[in-house]
Amino acid sequence: MIRRLNFSVNRGESLGIVGPNGSGKTTLMKALLGLVEPDAGTVWTDGAMRFAYVPQTENFGMVLPLTVREAVFLALRSRRMAGRISSDEKKAAEHAIERVGISRIQHQTIQECSGGQRQKTLLAQALSQKPDVLLLDEPTKGLDVAAEHDLLQLIEGLKREEKLTILFVTHVLHIPLNYMERILVLSQGVGVIATPDELVHTKRLEEIYGAPFILAESNGMRWATPLRGER
Repeated sequence: MIRRLNFSVNRGESLGIVGPNGSGKTTLMKALLGLVEPDAGTVWTDGAMRFAYVPQTENFGMVLPLTVREAVFLALRSRRMAGRISSDEKKAAEHAIERVGISRIQHQTIQECSGGQRQKTLLAQALSQKPDVLLLDEPTKGLDVAAEHDLLQLIEGLKREEKLTILFVTHVLHIPLNYMERILVLSQGVGVIATPDELVHTKRLEEIYGAPFILAESNGMRWATPLRGER
């Protein structure tokens, strides 16, 4: 549960949201989307901006025998009577499929896809809605190292080329330390905002988590690992 939190996100910024399980990361995303109401305080979003949410793949219903292409079109069809979409919406969905690199697999079923392919399908579904803000909930969860790197490079490119604002929820620190401009750390009901440099070059992580960390930089990458047995 989040008890104290005050932050803002600038247009075009990338913000990583990290914290242990149960710290309120997904709840915060849902509050930003208006899916849950906070018990206290105010959530303000720019009404002129369009939001798109990419949930965890484990929450992506795979009971229906949908193809990748059908899954990408699903969000657009759900807005219309009888599922009809405009020619512009069709172009947007097809562009999203091509942009995330799933054209080759668009006619295979979701059940046949790897974890990385499923995540790209959800990402294309979100991009088809032409968002200004992209909210990503644990998009790399369950992916191997190669698939994680591929997806992170894709997201980084999308932010740069599509001028997107990115909110990226994750439970691992190395992703926001290397790919996000700022990081919101949630711990024990409190949220703290810092830059990657601040977290690596100061004692902020130890102060937030109440535990010592091993911090390192190598080949342009930053790493932070809590010391074992020091909880």
